Amino acid sequence: MTAGREGLVYLLHFRELYVPYPGAPACACAGHYTGFAPGGPTALKRRLAKHGTAAGARLMLAVARAGIDWELARTWPGTRRLERRLKVQGGARRRCPLCGVTPRPGPLPRTAGGQVARSLTSDAQKDAAGLMTAAQWSEHTALRYGAVAGKPTRPCDRGPVAPDNDPWAMPMAALAASAGAPA
Repeated sequence: MTAGREGLVYLLHFRELYVPYPGAPACACAGHYTGFAPGGPTALKRRLAKHGTAAGARLMLAVARAGIDWELARTWPGTRRLERRLKVQGGARRRCPLCGVTPRPGPLPRTAGGQVARSLTSDAQKDAAGLMTAAQWSEHTALRYGAVAGKPTRPCDRGPVAPDNDPWAMPMAALAASAGAPA
């Protein structure tokens, strides 16, 4: 068995949905196939040539007999363990670029705490990873501190509170007089 052997895990995209029999439920139909080819690109080419024959995968033979075309959508370097993990996960459509999915870029630099290092990544990398860019971050910060509402950004910049507006800033005598009670 080639469980630990390096190779290429690949994803095949069917041009139309494979339906094994009329009225088959969606869980019985297939739109993709995930496989493994031990070795490099040459081994992958040989493995793809076997699909549609008795030496290939049974699903691919059934797809060929149904007259459905397919194409190689994506590859990953890995082992059979990765292939098995992807098959168990299901949802090959979520990984298929031909279905409109854009693969995420490689891992971004991280801090010791595990967060993305914002100073070590470009705005293009942040945007591709779905994180806020520098412009979006500054706009978010401005909204958070009230700059859009026209207020000074920090409470200490607002100046002293007028005593007639804030009961906590009023002297006790003025507070008692406004309440009508003796001081």
